[in-house]
Amino acid sequence: MSHPFKRADRLVFYAIVALGLVLLLMPRGSGRPAAVVVEGADGFRVVVPLSEERTVEVPGPLGETIVEVREGTTRVVSSPCPDKVCIAMGTASRPGEALVCVPNGVVVRIDGGRRGGPDATTR
Repeated sequence: MSHPFKRADRLVFYAIVALGLVLLLMPRGSGRPAAVVVEGADGFRVVVPLSEERTVEVPGPLGETIVEVREGTTRVVSSPCPDKVCIAMGTASRPGEALVCVPNGVVVRIDGGRRGGPDATTR
């Protein structure tokens, strides 16, 4: 019985596997330290390094939303919105994650740091 793969086929296979492992283990991301970007109504914008501990009071059309940055995570502590979905979202800690309070116009996102490639690409 002859073997279905020739030596050259095996070498190509191993080269592709090795290249895949190298690409998988390569560092990705911008290399910048991660930061929390808090945006609100009327152009309000604050950037807080994720390594800092700080509370940000964000003005909005319904009142004040309070965002907390602590121990490498961020969360919405309180908000005047009716359903409190932004509070129920919990914490965010990785680049690309976001917390949003739609009724009060507040967006909290983590930017920078290491992250993978794009979630999607369109043309």
